[in-house]
Amino acid sequence: MKILLFKPGAIGDVIMTTPLVRQLRRAFPKAEIDYLVGHVAAPVLKHNKYLSKVIPFNEAIFYQKKYLDFLKLSAFIWRQKYQIIFILNKHKLYNLAAFIWRIPQRIGFDRLGEGIFLNYRVSYLGQKHHIFYNLDLLPGVKIKPDYQDIKLEVIFTFKEKIFAQKFYQKNNLIKQEVISVCPGGGVNVGGQEKIKRWPGNKYIELIKKLENQGLKVILIGGQQDQDVAKEILKKVDCSSAIGQTTLLQAAALLSLSRAVVCNDGGLMHLASAVNERIVSIFGPTNPLELAPLNKKSQSIFKSSVDCAPCYNLKGHFRHCPDQKCLKSITSQEVFNTLQSLLNN
Repeated sequence: MKILLFKPGAIGDVIMTTPLVRQLRRAFPKAEIDYLVGHVAAPVLKHNKYLSKVIPFNEAIFYQKKYLDFLKLSAFIWRQKYQIIFILNKHKLYNLAAFIWRIPQRIGFDRLGEGIFLNYRVSYLGQKHHIFYNLDLLPGVKIKPDYQDIKLEVIFTFKEKIFAQKFYQKNNLIKQEVISVCPGGGVNVGGQEKIKRWPGNKYIELIKKLENQGLKVILIGGQQDQDVAKEILKKVDCSSAIGQTTLLQAAALLSLSRAVVCNDGGLMHLASAVNERIVSIFGPTNPLELAPLNKKSQSIFKSSVDCAPCYNLKGHFRHCPDQKCLKSITSQEVFNTLQSLLNN
């Protein structure tokens, strides 16, 4: 049996499919299970033992409508002769691609009638966690989902562990209580969603409170988070790995931290895969759908803001002039929540 999972991105969305991958392998131990994934998110699957192959591709094929490249990708998929495909994006464009690839059994989501070209459809209403929605696809291949088996998995190697240890040594963090802070996020190949970021000045206030308690802070993020890193580092003197790591190196750093504070974004899910204690900050997106499910993690969300969450089923945000939902979350609230996690 040849099975293909298909997900262009983003990083966090791909990580949230790892329980699906694990349960699929358990049901089909001898099957060839491959994952066609956007090249930006591909590293988080690099060492996944449940996959036969990870096939990275350029997401711009879809986002920028590169038709010639799509034909080349299609020719490759045709030659593989997959029997089953799990389409893990919700837009009908990806369902159409699976149809063009002539894969007989096409399993995916029906979001507002976009389940066209699918043989097995799961109605997507945005009313529960994405991990559970992914597991809802398993009956399409006669598997009963295990909704208790939801641990996210990202595997890093000894090489990344050594990187993290050297970073700690260089920054005098050995034997210190270290909090990783991920102040960026919301930027990926599919679009700019900086609206999900808790304001930089709030992070500055939080870091000062943490340092006053004798805690050390590392800023973690990608090249696209350099703007907020510069804003924070002008006001506080803390270690920063922003723009200096691969995804798996970032995972190794996050795994060494006592806890992680982050916005809703790819690094939140990366942290959730390697660390139990996450404080996640939500505004325009819904924590019930996305927040880490680790028992020792907590999300902060102001349900009293009547327009939040405003992220709709189509993946669009309401026009927001003031970011009221995030600005109403104080640094003291985040600090108290973090202290509660550390004390427990």
